[in-house]
Amino acid sequence: MVQQSQDQQVYRHVGYVMNDREDVATLVGPFLQSALAAGEPVVLACPDAMATALAAVLGSDRQVHVVPAEPQEDRPPAALAAMADLIDRDLPGDGRRLHLVTGPGRQDDASAWLQTEALLNHVLAARPVDHLCLMAGGETADTAAAARATHPWLLTAEGLVPSPGYRAPADLLRDLQRAGLPDPLEATEPTLAMVDLDDMRVLRRALNRVLAESALSADAAQDFVLAIDEVTANAAEHGIPPVDVRLWCTPERLLCAITDHGACFDDPLVGYGPAHGDMAVGGMGLWLARRSVDSLTASPADDSGDGCTVRLVVNA
Repeated sequence: MVQQSQDQQVYRHVGYVMNDREDVATLVGPFLQSALAAGEPVVLACPDAMATALAAVLGSDRQVHVVPAEPQEDRPPAALAAMADLIDRDLPGDGRRLHLVTGPGRQDDASAWLQTEALLNHVLAARPVDHLCLMAGGETADTAAAARATHPWLLTAEGLVPSPGYRAPADLLRDLQRAGLPDPLEATEPTLAMVDLDDMRVLRRALNRVLAESALSADAAQDFVLAIDEVTANAAEHGIPPVDVRLWCTPERLLCAITDHGACFDDPLVGYGPAHGDMAVGGMGLWLARRSVDSLTASPADDSGDGCTVRLVVNA
């Protein structure tokens, strides 16, 4: 096994790809029993039948806690926040590690699932946790490849081994974002276009008017306006004018593209945690925007690399 320093493995993200022919407790049971033997707590946050089977193998140890499985959130920021809250409720705080078992959850939205699994390594990096993710679909190459790419460690019949296909979260997210560009909606006529924007109040009024006729609920529309407002204000303050805003609305999804002529930020991890936690200070626009939309990506505005376009997507 490849050795890592303590700093490198504070949060240890372990993938276990199941198939229909095996008892999940066969490999997971001994993995968790070794944690209990070291005096470290185990939290089972997986579906009832699976949690019951694992709890039976582990016995009545008071260090075993069965908690309701967290509902799978579609938006990665919400899923990440829910996972952090789950961990912080039971983290010992005395130097011992927490051993958490989650999943299998929804994997039907492959892009959101990959983003969430990759980002766990970034957002939870400082927490002393062994996090075992159970994943369904062991018969498919796609699931196995996703597990290898998003988990630094894998639980196998040979024990805990380093993942041969693990990718740094930033690299994986960049590739996911590039695969979706350009958005097909951009080849169509926008529902709203505001060129060389110089008045945020005019933008907000126009957005509210258009979104009132969209497929979004009133609350979702206000969240979308908030996200667009935050990103546009950021472009006006830190970018180079003109700032252009284009909005496309369909019954299935909405896209807003905000373009300025400044340098494009190249960190796909920015905005997945509050910059400092003080809303009054500012500097939290991307964090707020990410929590209000299904996707937020940034890329150069054209092939020459000039300018920056931030795309916000909401699924209706």
